[in-house]
Amino acid sequence: MLRFLGYLCLVSALAIAAAAEDGPAIRSALAALQRGDFAAAEQTLRPEVLSHPNDASALTLLAVALDGQRKFPEAEDLHRRAAASAPNSPDVLNNYANHLLSTGDEAGAGHLYLQVVALAPANYNADVQLARLSFKAGKGAEALLYLRSLSAGQQDSPNLAPLRIAALYLASENQEADRLAAYWLAASRNDLNQSFSIGLALADAGKFQGADRFFTQALALAPADFNVLFNLGVVVWRTGDYQRAREVLEAAQRQQPQNVDVLYNLALVDRAANRDESAVALLAQAARLAPQRSDVQKLLAMTTGDLGALDDSAAAWDRYIRMEPNDDIGRRERGFTAFKKGLFEQGLADVEWFVKRHPDESVGHFELGAIENKDNPAQALVEYDRALELKPDFGAVHSERGSLYYQMGKPEAALPDLEAAVTLRPDDAVSLDRLGQTYLALDRSGDAVRVLRRAATLSPDDSKMQLHLARALADNGQSAESKTAMDRFRQLGPVVNRAVPGGLVDYLSLTPEERRADYRRRVERLVREHPEDTAGELDYLQLLLDDGDFRRAAETARKLGELKAPAGVLARPAARYWKRGSICRRANFWKRSAEPSWTWPGRRFMRPAPPKGYGCWIACRTPPATGLSIWPRPRCWTPAVSHRRRPHL
Repeated sequence: MLRFLGYLCLVSALAIAAAAEDGPAIRSALAALQRGDFAAAEQTLRPEVLSHPNDASALTLLAVALDGQRKFPEAEDLHRRAAASAPNSPDVLNNYANHLLSTGDEAGAGHLYLQVVALAPANYNADVQLARLSFKAGKGAEALLYLRSLSAGQQDSPNLAPLRIAALYLASENQEADRLAAYWLAASRNDLNQSFSIGLALADAGKFQGADRFFTQALALAPADFNVLFNLGVVVWRTGDYQRAREVLEAAQRQQPQNVDVLYNLALVDRAANRDESAVALLAQAARLAPQRSDVQKLLAMTTGDLGALDDSAAAWDRYIRMEPNDDIGRRERGFTAFKKGLFEQGLADVEWFVKRHPDESVGHFELGAIENKDNPAQALVEYDRALELKPDFGAVHSERGSLYYQMGKPEAALPDLEAAVTLRPDDAVSLDRLGQTYLALDRSGDAVRVLRRAATLSPDDSKMQLHLARALADNGQSAESKTAMDRFRQLGPVVNRAVPGGLVDYLSLTPEERRADYRRRVERLVREHPEDTAGELDYLQLLLDDGDFRRAAETARKLGELKAPAGVLARPAARYWKRGSICRRANFWKRSAEPSWTWPGRRFMRPAPPKGYGCWIACRTPPATGLSIWPRPRCWTPAVSHRRRPHL
């Protein structure tokens, strides 16, 4: 919007210069351009260009009229002819530069703007556009140089406030930037557009807290504005307030539930907050709506990889590489994912290819070392060494190299790496666990207990870490605590590889109704193909009860009784149905669990009254003491008016 307004300002300036010397056709065309009536201007100027094919004013104005209608190829030729006819005209060159900027040729536009300021140093449009291009290139001081070529009044204009504040921050002139930001925050308290524009500029400058203040002010003026909600959510995410960011973005999503940008940024928030499952669900929906979005596929590949869904991650990397074949890092990550899936040769080929093209990139050497460690530990050490030469504070490499030294029976060599890894990543439970084992190997049980206790606290459900802690405590003479840790280890059981099977993304991309139908198909197939499977029958029973299909639920309940399923299998479903008060007219049954934590009520029990429409109550005496019993249908009443409880007769 600001760029387009600047473009029209240029047309107005040209109108004044040309009107003094040109005829009525030019004046009429200028008036049409000022009104934004580009078609009328074109109609007026075409005969003029035919009559005067080398008239720079007619050529450049016709080109402007065509640009306004997005007829860029034809306009390009006219701009060239105008520039050839008047090579030293700032107005003609300005128009040509604006055309190039509109077509995306920023380099060509910048070259022409420099010619304009060489001819007219205080040219407003050229200086402002050069300042914007410099800011976009990250050159804050250069942007300020162009802005300071303008008059004091022009510099202080509201239209330039966003660019000026952002350029000051980028040039590290923070005191002046803070002063201007505070001034405009107060001055624009009732101006939605100004608050929004400065918020955008501050976000572009990386000043997210300042952008937050301006967007929050804009939101107070327009609480339901989608653009304000979306941009506020993004900058709040960048400040690290993930909960608030999610709330704001969800408000934007309620307005546009299928907006891919909203879904993508919500996924970024969830990923930053370590909510990978939620992020994958959002990305699956975004990928379904916009399968051509490469950024969605890339983030989906990364997030499913972190979640352990390696099949889905590999598939997403493949889709991404097809869209972005020149992204070398994407190809590297596709290879590393293949390696984690067990496809050693495929992974090695991609990562080796990357390292040859980027020999000074530390992550490539780290991943190549991890792959080589499978069969060639010596070569893995070479790659780890090179990665640390390039990036000495690479914590993951210190941890892996230390672990490799430990496995090679060299705890003295492992110790400096693992201590460095823990210093760089103090909350990394794996590195702490490795360091603790190394301390034990060096007979430093006190130090081992200290770091292993921390590792077990960070990963309380990792049985392996509990076992290591128990051993360290025993070596340190802390027998009672060692026994507690060992009991915890036995309770947790062996470490289980919880890799997520393929198809997660496809499943999460379904609507809730489609997921329900898919689940029903799978349960029905299970009970059809494996009628002896009690767990499947219980899932089927739950579906029938939820659907209100009490006749078939009764048949399934009787079948469960005939299967004589172990009571432990029915414990959690029994508790769930009991607490929900699941009731029906025909499927009246008791489920009993042998688990000590499950108890039945006393001599008599009346279930909660059903919601209106169920048409019956159920009351039963205490069920048998053991096993699963499908009792005969108890008495059931259909109340005429109310649903008050009635005593059992």
